[in-house]
Amino acid sequence: MDGLRLPPVIEEVLDPSDELCELKVEKPIMLGDALTDKERESLEETYEEEEEKEVKEEKQGDGGEEEVEELRAHVVQLLLELEETREVSQRHEESFLELQGLLEDERMASTNQAESFTRQIQKLQAQLRSVQEEMDSLEEEKESELAEAQEELRSAQEEVLVLQQAAEEAAAERENDIASLQEELCRLRAELQRLQATAQEYELEITTLRAEISMKSLGHGTQSPVWPAVVVASSVCVGASLSSDTCWI
Repeated sequence: MDGLRLPPVIEEVLDPSDELCELKVEKPIMLGDALTDKERESLEETYEEEEEKEVKEEKQGDGGEEEVEELRAHVVQLLLELEETREVSQRHEESFLELQGLLEDERMASTNQAESFTRQIQKLQAQLRSVQEEMDSLEEEKESELAEAQEELRSAQEEVLVLQQAAEEAAAERENDIASLQEELCRLRAELQRLQATAQEYELEITTLRAEISMKSLGHGTQSPVWPAVVVASSVCVGASLSSDTCWI
């Protein structure tokens, strides 16, 4: 990525013009015979140590360049990941804003719906109170009607008792009347039988009188036939007296 600007520290590290300083150690001047074997041996050891140090520093310089290259590649990778992360974050932010807008719309819709539900609930509660009041009124009216019906029922029961008592008294009176009438009927029946017996006696006597009158009429031919008519009329009156108290001749 050519357009990316690296931090100054990393640019200094990655600068190709920068070269590691090489340590140059000049060999000490041999003093020849002036140095002892021990000094010569010590000097050689020092020289060898300096050479080893120089070689080590050169190796460290090569390793530093490789490490810088690795760091540079790692930084580029991190920058790429950072750019991708920024893009993902941007998309997430846009999605978040969109969802936030939808959430706000949903919240407004829920608020409006809740207000509508609240108004409907209040309306239903008012209707419920009205219905409850109407039911209470109807219940009071029904209780009043029930009390009136119970009073009418009690009055009707009392009237039934009175009528039942009157009916019982009337039945007793009728039984008494029936008994009296039966007694009267028996008396009249006995009287009728007596009258029938008397009537039979009268008829027998009338028949006898008719025979005598007929015989006398035959013996006296010049006499008027008034007696037969009187005898017949008397017979009629006696028969009619069985059914009526008055007889007309």
